[in-house]
Amino acid sequence: MGTFFKTFFVCLIFAFGLLGYKYFSTESYNSDLFVSKESPVFGTHEDYKESVPQTIPQTPQTHKVSEPVKPAEKKYVHTCYFYSNEGKLTPIKRTLDTSSSLETTISLLLKGPTIPETKKGIYSEIPANVDLISVRNEDKGLIVNLSSNFGNGGGSQSIENRVKQLAKTVKTRTSRPVYLYINGKEVEYLGGDGVFIKQPLE
Repeated sequence: MGTFFKTFFVCLIFAFGLLGYKYFSTESYNSDLFVSKESPVFGTHEDYKESVPQTIPQTPQTHKVSEPVKPAEKKYVHTCYFYSNEGKLTPIKRTLDTSSSLETTISLLLKGPTIPETKKGIYSEIPANVDLISVRNEDKGLIVNLSSNFGNGGGSQSIENRVKQLAKTVKTRTSRPVYLYINGKEVEYLGGDGVFIKQPLE
């Protein structure tokens, strides 16, 4: 009789244990959840690192504002011939930043020497207020057309000297033959003494 009860209680405990295992295991276990070494329940340290955005502190870049470079101004050198105290033709250089034309060179010659140059003994045989009418390139050569007062005043030597000034100055800018015109006409004689002008100018 004692053996029977012992066996009965063991079977009863076993039955309750089996029922409890069945009940609790089915309620708490999810068959869709797959846990492995490659796919753990709570992820890996690497997964955590990937999920957290990595912020790398960056050094702020300072952009240097460069000042615009000013282009260098062009300089044009004009050579005009004037006379020195010794009576010699002397090249005088003028530097401008506006024009490099032959017309500008001739205009500078007609204006005469500057005050500082005059104080150094530089002078011109060309009368004041002579106008440059035009400079033309023609088949025979370069035509320099001046106003009539180019032939005013002075003797024959002064006339020859002013023509030399003009010819020398123009020849610094061209290798073509140079012809002197007064009021649109080619000059043969110039001045009150009627100085013969050989054309082209020498």
